Amino acid sequence: MNNTMNNNSDNADMIREAYAAIGGLTPVKNFNCGKLCGGVCCKGDSAGMLLFPGEEDILKEVPGFYIEEIEYMDKSGIKLLMCDGVCDRDTRPFSCRIFPVAPDVDKKGNVSVQPDIRGRNMCPLWDLDPEHVDENFVAAVGKAFEILSKNKKMLALMRLISAEIAEYKRFYKSFKDPF
Repeated sequence: MNNTMNNNSDNADMIREAYAAIGGLTPVKNFNCGKLCGGVCCKGDSAGMLLFPGEEDILKEVPGFYIEEIEYMDKSGIKLLMCDGVCDRDTRPFSCRIFPVAPDVDKKGNVSVQPDIRGRNMCPLWDLDPEHVDENFVAAVGKAFEILSKNKKMLALMRLISAEIAEYKRFYKSFKDPF
């Protein structure tokens, strides 16, 4: 077997481990947070969710999912999952599972959890006090980030996401971290 196959398989296994770390947790304890906003993030419009290395192999055969290759933060070859707005929650990509949080990567490569300001205008959790966000969810996402950060390609994508969010924050003068 060639190295590309091994790497893709290893990446897919790592993604599955990150999925397992989050399990069925959502940002609001014992509640599908999509019911707060009518699933605004699952409308199947022209937006998509970034795929982590190896996720394409897991999700490419899921009905209603379409994968495109895009340029993201001046880096080509990034995969974006488009959907028709309806899926089995167990088949969601990692980016959907962690929304509305995202990785925050420091200069040393340490990854922590931060609010995903890119979803500020659609997610009602931005208006809630931090006590309403399930700390078990945040901790589980942190564990998932820790798992993925051991892989150079995964960490590279998390750095790009973190850099994009830092740019957004520069333009939100009244940014208040809801978590």
